[in-house]
Amino acid sequence: MKSRVREIVEQGDKLFSRRASAGLDDLWQKQAEQFYPIRADFTVTRNAGDEFASHLMTGRPMLAHRDLGNAISAMLRPRGVAWFNARTDNEDLNSDAGIKTWLDAKCDVMRRMMYAQNAQFLRATKQGDNDFVAFGQCIIEVTPNLYLDGALFRNWHLRDTVWCENDELVIDTIHRNWKLDARALLRRFPKTASSKVADIAAKEPYREIKCRHVVLPADDYDLKQETRGRKLPFVSLYIDCENDVVLEEVPAKRISYVIPRWVTVSGSPYAYSPCTVAALPDARLL
Repeated sequence: MKSRVREIVEQGDKLFSRRASAGLDDLWQKQAEQFYPIRADFTVTRNAGDEFASHLMTGRPMLAHRDLGNAISAMLRPRGVAWFNARTDNEDLNSDAGIKTWLDAKCDVMRRMMYAQNAQFLRATKQGDNDFVAFGQCIIEVTPNLYLDGALFRNWHLRDTVWCENDELVIDTIHRNWKLDARALLRRFPKTASSKVADIAAKEPYREIKCRHVVLPADDYDLKQETRGRKLPFVSLYIDCENDVVLEEVPAKRISYVIPRWVTVSGSPYAYSPCTVAALPDARLL
């Protein structure tokens, strides 16, 4: 693996360490234990068969979290309703009947794509709503699917993702840890996966390989000119951290992650949920 990629991975490791030392993982763990127990695996390992809420004496905080999480989709994304419309930044264009008709037609295409069964839009946004209510932010990735015939929406765990803002307070760097089983890694990166992964897949196809996805500004990475083509603002890297292999390095027009943040404070790229911050003492008292 090229030295620059190794440096980038190390920089991401420092971001994870810095967030952990700041106590954010511990705070999210405490909030999850009271309001969202099935997500309470920031600092501990949970098993699927655990009694997630066995430490609680009442389910009222969990029910409050569930109701608010459900209300977000009911209010903002009601099924059967055109809850978004495409418009340009130019009001003169928006007022043109022909252009408006064209934009509305594209919205219909977008809705069909989002609500396609294999797009996983409902699953990702439902999980994102619950993360947003509990922790004040969520991470949803929007990418083409493997066969390039539709979009794929995925919600990722806050524990596995860190990000940075640039000097204009815009998120421009994201590191996400990803444990991918050997057979899936070979299927996704058949040409670049290590031969060691092929050997593992033959004997232990479900063994997880530690990988990382990094999105960063193109100016921070020396992508080869012949693979870059015209200059795009970002670079997307998939890295096999166990075998020191760059699985993919491609230019990107935009960051594929959507990270809505509720309440932010100066000096931190991470947000807070005013609901759980204010209600945590009450939940403990109950």
